[in-house]
Amino acid sequence: MADVITDTNGTGFSVQAVADRAGVTHRTIYNYFPTREALCEAFSEYVDELLASAGRLTEPLAISIASLPAVVEELYRTLALRDRYVRASVMLMLGNRRPMKAWRGRTNALEKEIARGAVGPTPLAPRQAAAAVRMFVSSVGWHVLTEQIGLSTDEAAVTSAWATRTLLEAAIGRRAATPSSRRSRRGAHATRPRRG
Repeated sequence: MADVITDTNGTGFSVQAVADRAGVTHRTIYNYFPTREALCEAFSEYVDELLASAGRLTEPLAISIASLPAVVEELYRTLALRDRYVRASVMLMLGNRRPMKAWRGRTNALEKEIARGAVGPTPLAPRQAAAAVRMFVSSVGWHVLTEQIGLSTDEAAVTSAWATRTLLEAAIGRRAATPSSRRSRRGAHATRPRRG
């Protein structure tokens, strides 16, 4: 199924094409998957199982917000191990223009964690913050950064860990001083014109 999805960029694949590639009739496919959507959900679950079998992923719903930036680096390296299947899954989700059940579940769990961890007023509602973070902590983020932007998996992992950390700090109302932000403040003072 991954090949059929990839060949059509996730938008135009048919149950008949899957059946043809598998060497069975489309009725056989429908015996197991009553709708195209059921087939898509099953493929998404299969990809999740492949990633879990890599043995290096923790179930995202069990990850704390504090550890998320570190986890994203390991996530990206694991996604790269199953490149063809993960890319097909992303194309399928984007082509169908709706998230799969597992994606929605992970996003909802992150939204709840962000709401629970928020301290004081924050610039975004938890739903918005979760959406921004999910752009980086996901197969979609990995796909866009590596396939569309051209970063290596390691470059994408470091980039996403930084973005995740930055977004979470803003989303929960905690600001961590970083060496670069301290340099910026010093640099701003150093460039002020002197009074004569």
